[in-house]
Formats: sequence, structure tokens, C-alpha cells
Amino acid sequence: MNHISDKNNKIYFISNKCSQTIGGVQTIIRLIEKAMPKQNFVEIPLVYSKKDIKLDKLSNVEIYSLALNTSEKLLNYINIFEFDKQIKNEIIIPNSKIIVFGAQKLLFLSKKDLERNEIIIFQSNRPDITFGTVDSDKIPFILEDRIKYIDKFLFYTEEDKKEIIKILDNSKVEYNFRPYIVPNPSKTPRNQICQYTNNIMYMGRFDIIQKNIKEYIKLADKLYPKYRINAYGDGISKFLLEFSKVNVEGVIKDISEVAHKNSILLLLSNYEGFGNVLVEAYSVGMPVIVYDSYPAAKSIVTPGAGKLIPYGDIEGVKKAIEEILKDEDTFKSYSHKAFEESTKYIKENIVKKYIEVVLD
Repeated sequence: MNHISDKNNKIYFISNKCSQTIGGVQTIIRLIEKAMPKQNFVEIPLVYSKKDIKLDKLSNVEIYSLALNTSEKLLNYINIFEFDKQIKNEIIIPNSKIIVFGAQKLLFLSKKDLERNEIIIFQSNRPDITFGTVDSDKIPFILEDRIKYIDKFLFYTEEDKKEIIKILDNSKVEYNFRPYIVPNPSKTPRNQICQYTNNIMYMGRFDIIQKNIKEYIKLADKLYPKYRINAYGDGISKFLLEFSKVNVEGVIKDISEVAHKNSILLLLSNYEGFGNVLVEAYSVGMPVIVYDSYPAAKSIVTPGAGKLIPYGDIEGVKKAIEEILKDEDTFKSYSHKAFEESTKYIKENIVKKYIEVVLD
């Protein structure tokens, strides 16, 4: 593969945060930058705080921040539709590639930059949020005249592509982009170490709004004492879990640390973008039980590797747990299928696909 090596050709990333922090989008940015060490990158984060930096800066990466002080950072984060916060024209060299995480961030680019550069959109959340809308089948009117400048659009799954195209068609906007389907990678090395136990786990932020943390509390009441839910993570709703039958285990860096003592991963969120934790569970041979609350789940949760449950059907979750763990042979069948599914999300293969999209 021929990577861009001309120092004058820069690739720009526009995202909420820069790759020196840790997270879904930041991980993708960092993986691309590390895979192309001769390429110069410029990250343009909307929120940039030095106290959040958790990774070393790479030598081939520059950072240009829109925010100059704390009040501006807050303004940029809260009001994404401020027209006077656009990136200055002189910042981006013409005929460059601009990778934008979430189409709503096109508002930060001037019409001149949209016209004279290649615009690549990476899906970074569920379909409606990628346009800055929630519970709507149309894009905001202030984005309507910018969609036509998108040259490439990278979707998580075919289901996400269908939903996003539906929103565009409902909005009657012009679009001519080339579509690509690339799932998120697993950061967990493949190693089938998950064991047959009576423990089920949740890993993620302890949050009511997105992660639906109260659902795990209700489920723990129904499962106790036959099965135990272990929760790994932190967040503002931690105290709710601590006063329930959920066992709060603290923060872990990777699911492989606890795969030997948990048999199923639960993801009962109100919504997700991709749900990286699911492919990480597959990497250790752990079956998953997931609410069908977002499009990508239909592709990730395949029969035999886990169970996709109608949103809010907590009794359905309980039955799925009992089925997967009814005996060791049944569990091993699910574990083998989950581990087999993990081959779709190998980090190195996904990064190659990212680079192919960028350089195609």
C-alpha cells in the first residue's frame, strides 16, 4: 500500500477531542496516525484541555485548537452551530484531506475549505446524532447546503448506512459521496479465555441517560442469588449500583483482565453508536446479550455468538442468560462462536481498511 509521504500534504482530523485522550474516536485517530508515520496530520479538536491528556504526542501530529480559553471550550462544546467559530481558511492547506467525525461538524468548515479539499465523514455515533439531531428523520436546515461537499462517507454497518441514507432522502438534500462500510476495531488481542461461571458483567460508564444503568439494577434483583452481575467502570451513577445487588468491581483497562471470571457481557443501553465493548468481548470468547436500541447491534450480535433482545424486555434478558448458561456445553458453543466472530474486528485489518478509505 502506498501511503502519502509528501510532508506538504496534510490530513486533518476534526473531532470533539484530540488523540492524546483515550476513547472511541480518539483511538481511531491514533491508530491511523501510528500506521502512517511518514504522513503529517493536524488534529483540530473542538474541546482541548491539557489536564485530560493521557497519551504522548506523536511526532507526525500537530494540534490546532479552536478554543483559546475555558469559556470558549465550553461554548464550542455546547453550541456546535455557532457560525463565528469556523476554522480559519489559512489553517487548512488547499487540496488536503479532511476527516470529520460526525457530519454536524461540517459547520466548523468554511465553504471555501469544503470546496477545495476532500471531505471524508467517519460515522461516530448513532445515525441521527451524526447529523446533530436526536429523534428526528431529517437533518438540521443549517446543514442542508453542506452535505453535497462530502466526498466519502464511512459507515459502521449496512444498517447504519440505510438509516443515514433514509435521513438524507427524507431531507431532500443533494449528496454524491462514495460509501464505505468499516466496523470499529477491537483493542483487545484475540485469546479465548472466557470461562463458564455464574457471573455476568457490564463494562462502561456508570450513566443513566445513555448506558441505562438502572436496568442492571432491576436485572440483578431478578437474577439474585443464582447469577451475579459484576460492573466494571465508574461514573456519576456509581452510588446507585453500590446500593443494589450489582457487584461494583472498579475500573479495568481491558476486558481480558476479568474474562476468566465472567461468562456473558451485557449491553442494555438506551442507545449506542457502535458498542466497542461487544467486539472486545468477542475477542476473549465471551457471548453478549444486547438491547436492539441502535442499528449497529443488528450486525454485531450474530446468532450463536449472543442474543439481541427487544429494547426494555428485561424478562427476555433473563431468559437469554439462562439459555446461554444452562450447561457448560451450551456455553462453550456460544463462546466458540463469539471467538469466531472476533476475526471480523482484528485491529490491524480494520486500520488497513481505514487507510484504504482515506487514500482511495
